[in-house]
Amino acid sequence: MAINFTTKLTLLSLLALALLILPSHCYTRREEEEDKSPEGILIECFTRCSREQPSEGRSTDCERKCVVRYKQQKEEQQEERRRGGGGEEHNRRDPEQRFRECQSRCEAEQGERKQHCQQRCRQQFEKERREQRGEGNRREREEEGEDERQESQNPYYFESKRFDTKFKNQEGHIKVLERFSKRSELLQGIDNDRVAFLEANPQTIILPHHADAEAVFAIVRGKGTINYIWKNQRLSFNLKRGDVIRVPAGSIGYLINNDNEEKLYALNFLRPINTPGKYEAFYGVGGENPESFFNVFSNEILEAAFKSPRKDVKRLFGQQNKGVIIKASEEQIRALSQESESSRGRRGGENWGPINLFEQRPLSKNEYGQHLEASPEQHEQLKDLDLSVGFVNIKKGAMTAPYYNSRSTKLVFVVRGRGRFEMACPHLSSSSKREQNGDTHYEKASADLSVGDLFVFPAGHPIAIVAHKDSDLELVSFGIRGSNNQKYFLAGRDSVWEKVQAEAKELSFRLPAKEVEEILRRQGESQFLAGPNLQKQEREGRFVGSILDFAGF
Repeated sequence: MAINFTTKLTLLSLLALALLILPSHCYTRREEEEDKSPEGILIECFTRCSREQPSEGRSTDCERKCVVRYKQQKEEQQEERRRGGGGEEHNRRDPEQRFRECQSRCEAEQGERKQHCQQRCRQQFEKERREQRGEGNRREREEEGEDERQESQNPYYFESKRFDTKFKNQEGHIKVLERFSKRSELLQGIDNDRVAFLEANPQTIILPHHADAEAVFAIVRGKGTINYIWKNQRLSFNLKRGDVIRVPAGSIGYLINNDNEEKLYALNFLRPINTPGKYEAFYGVGGENPESFFNVFSNEILEAAFKSPRKDVKRLFGQQNKGVIIKASEEQIRALSQESESSRGRRGGENWGPINLFEQRPLSKNEYGQHLEASPEQHEQLKDLDLSVGFVNIKKGAMTAPYYNSRSTKLVFVVRGRGRFEMACPHLSSSSKREQNGDTHYEKASADLSVGDLFVFPAGHPIAIVAHKDSDLELVSFGIRGSNNQKYFLAGRDSVWEKVQAEAKELSFRLPAKEVEEILRRQGESQFLAGPNLQKQEREGRFVGSILDFAGF
């Protein structure tokens, strides 16, 4: 297709305007040489064709070559990303890549100008190599150090290593998160509650025990069977991923992983009933490992209690030394995995049977994520604890719209993937900063998230959670004071600002109400949104696509 003179002028005007408004390209003469993204090179190539090939036919051929080169670079970039090379960001930081591109541009020059151009390329290449060797590692250390400093000073973030191992053997382990007040005085309001995590190998049993704490289990992965004694009945329930079950304080319970291949992972919320923030597991079974509490009683008491000779009692409480989680035979696992007659057909209500999160009606759901929750208003077994249990899946590269909870403080555990959260907190700033801007000054509490991490999301604190560009982010949460909680979104189609009167917004933002509402309504999605990386890709894709369409390629 031929491009006439008027069309070409319009195209060049569009390109010039793009140089001014494209967010990721703020061009000066020096930056124009340094920015070597495929889009930047395409724009530069079109401009050079117009300048160096005045003939319309030759100019069109030149522009076609620009597009061919652009497509090749995009394919190379995508292939490099698949290999883990880092894509566009890597190319920008690679001196050798910039050197080759610089030399390629010099080919358009003639005579001495070409030699000077090549010499400048060489000088710039050597300078960047020296800077890269000298400053690259330093910059990386500084960035890592800054991230670690921020995370270490963030009292709302608990990386996985803050879970203390209470028991571990070759069949599994049980870990308990440190007390919240140990991390910060800001968390004293939830200091009575604890979080534990257990992992059990296939075909194993966690031995019978009771605890002086109310417990709520959430099955994160795998399947199993839980047995516990309640009101002189044994209740048994088969559990799968997403199941939530309450075990009353003092109930003797035992958990079985009845799968042949997959491990069982369970998250456990505990509310102690004796000493705030402290609970104990009591094992009557066992001997040396786990230690049986029967061993503290005198022989006379035990003989009378069991109406058995001392040697039989000693043998009963002296054999077990393999630990809390032990292997079982297939026959034993089959027997332990059968639901009791009293449990069948009575899920919910008085017997406190399992709740499956994936069977709950989504509180919100779109292409960028979903939120499922079991609330204390709907489920009797969570009512007296005033506890909600939720599951959130944020798709790769997506994010939650900034929001806050009205009265519920969430304990959020990372089940799968990677991501990041940023939260506004008025409690982290010093008193001097508060005095500068009145009573309130906000600091950012943020952290990168990986599997096994936990963060606390207090009521009233605005937060945004972003999934990594390469993986979905799955979260399980326990919501303290979960009844009558409301989520208030601060951006998007369901934003709370939609309900605020125009005059109030005009006075608050000191902008005309029409302009305020135009900005606040640009985001057409609600609750789950495209994250920063996704939106950047969409902008660049639309921009380059419009140029190619306009040019007829």
